[in-house]
Amino acid sequence: MSVAELKQAVDGLTNEERLELGEYLRWRASRDDPAWHAELGRRLDQSLGGNSANASELYSLNDRLNSEGK
Repeated sequence: MSVAELKQAVDGLTNEERLELGEYLRWRASRDDPAWHAELGRRLDQSLGGNSANASELYSLNDRLNSEGK
């Protein structure tokens, strides 16, 4: 399938499907990136060290990002 065909197929998707596809493409681009894995490890270490957000903070952040369309 060509890039032009992919673009045409994307035009037929709903906004929610395009957002899901965008997330997949970002994941696909970063999954083999050593820097991404290092950052993921750093964040996990930070979280396990007690420096993390609680559920209420995460829900608030999620609501804010959703309202901004992110």
